[in-house]
Parts: sequence; structure tokens; C-alpha cells
Amino acid sequence: MTYASAISETYGDVLHECVSCGSENIKFWRQKNFHYTENASQKEFHIYRCESCGTGFLNQPPHVQWLQSIYEYSGQALTQAITLEDVLDREAKFPNCKVDAERMSHQADRFNISGYGQALDIGSGFGFYTQALRRLGYRTVSINPGKYENEVFRNLNGDEPLAVMFENYEPSGQFGVVMMSQVLEHLLEPNQAINKVSGLLAPGGVLACAVPNYNSFLVKLLGTKDNACLWVPEHVNYFTGKGLRALVEGNGFRVVKVEQITRIPFNAASKRLRLKGRPAAVIDGLVKFLQIPFARLMHYFGLGIYINLYAVKKL
Repeated sequence: MTYASAISETYGDVLHECVSCGSENIKFWRQKNFHYTENASQKEFHIYRCESCGTGFLNQPPHVQWLQSIYEYSGQALTQAITLEDVLDREAKFPNCKVDAERMSHQADRFNISGYGQALDIGSGFGFYTQALRRLGYRTVSINPGKYENEVFRNLNGDEPLAVMFENYEPSGQFGVVMMSQVLEHLLEPNQAINKVSGLLAPGGVLACAVPNYNSFLVKLLGTKDNACLWVPEHVNYFTGKGLRALVEGNGFRVVKVEQITRIPFNAASKRLRLKGRPAAVIDGLVKFLQIPFARLMHYFGLGIYINLYAVKKL
């Protein structure tokens, strides 16, 4: 499967208000053109920005059928199957998903005062979050439409997620924890999604959410060039801390913790500079050494790469 083979490559409706706070004070920010394969025609996307909370979003976003045709295979831009061994090797070289899964699961468990021991992992990916929640004693329900990730999930956890989009998920029972890591930026109607999450959680239950930071130094430095936030067409929303807080608080949640995470692959700079051999090794070592103090500085100014938010459903 390639992006060029995706069906229904049509745009959705024009949006007239912010997807986070509902403000009508929105303005065109930038345009991003993207083509899915070397020979495919370019697609044009218009990014709007809310003047009230700073949230960005595609206007017009891809039609839901367009996104579904992509997510049927992968939500992580995979164009072919990947093995568990490949994923674990990648994690060994650059610990990322496993680190986030452990941290977010422990934080969510700490804030969960509902008494419910069932957790929902939305967009479960390779399965590290489900694995971490199970280690904490939670019974889990995992949902993810992408067949490439679900195969890795099965080899990691011994079972498979429900292969559905969250919009089509029909739950039974209530949850003490809902995990949404790198999911909200993919959803066409985030307010409707958070409202649905609120209905799934027991009072006192926790929403643990991670999204790219639209205010990050990467966005300010690279603009619409490829970065962890402005990834089209899959990312249709670009959240700020203010916008994300407005979104969840408007749906019956009390925010209990917000933090920023910045983690850069050690070879990111050398790859961008096309270095090899000893020069690449020197730059990689420098990035690794400076990463912690640099991240602290970025977080102080609100410029971290990712936002992690924990919110409790009001009793």
C-alpha cells in the first residue's frame, strides 16, 4: 500500500470555528503542499490558527474516507509491514515509545480515583501502552485500525486490538483510565471525541493525553517543513497547551497535570546535515550530551516538542 493508492482523496467541510475552544476568531496561517509518492500530484492543505487559544487545524481537512483509507494500514506512516524485532531494535537504539508508555501509565494510575480497574487504549499502536497498563494490573481494551501496527501488537501482547476507528467504537462498561497518546491530532472532531471519552470514564477516572506541541521550537524553526507536529494529511489538528486545556475542561474534566516532553533522536542533526563517519559520531554525541539541559530550557519557555495532559472526570 502506498499513499498514492489511498481512495477518496477529497477534502471535507470548511470550518468556521476553532476545534478546541469554539472561537470564531480564526485566521489563515500557512499553506502546506504534500505529495504522497514521487510521481503523485501535490495536495494542498490550508492551516488556520485560532487567535484565542492558539490551536491550529487544517481547513478544509481531509474527508473522513480519505483518512480511513490510510489508517486501515497505519497511523504512523508505515507503507509496509514491520516486525516486532524491528520495533524493539528501534527502541533499543532510541528509547521512545516504551519510555512514554511507562511514564504516562504510572501517572494515569496515580491520578485515577474512580476505583475502576479497566483501561481503554485508543490508537494503541505497537502495544507498549497496553503492555504498561496491564503491568499495573488494569484490564485493557485496545482499539486501533492499522493492520501493520496491530500485527506488532499481537506479537508483543498475545492478542489483537479491536480494528476500528474510535468514532465507530461501541463500548460496554466504564473505564478508570483512557489513554490517548498521539491520537487527538488525528481526529476530525476532537471536541466530539473528548465528549465521548467523558462518557466512557467513571467519575474520578483519568484521561491521559499526549499531542505534539504547536508552540514547539521545531514548529517555530521549521515552519511547515517536516516536523513532529505539521504532518499532513494525518495530523488535522495542532494543539497548544491552552487549546488542549480548553478542549478537555469544556467536556467536564479537571486538569490535574500538564507537562512537556522533548526527546530528539541522537542522529537527527547528523542526518539532516548528511554527515557520516567520525563527524556524524561527534555531532551525535553532542546532541546526546546537550539534550537534557536543552529540553529543560525549552520546557521553561513552553517550547517543548510534546504536551502531556492528565485530566480527571469530575465527581
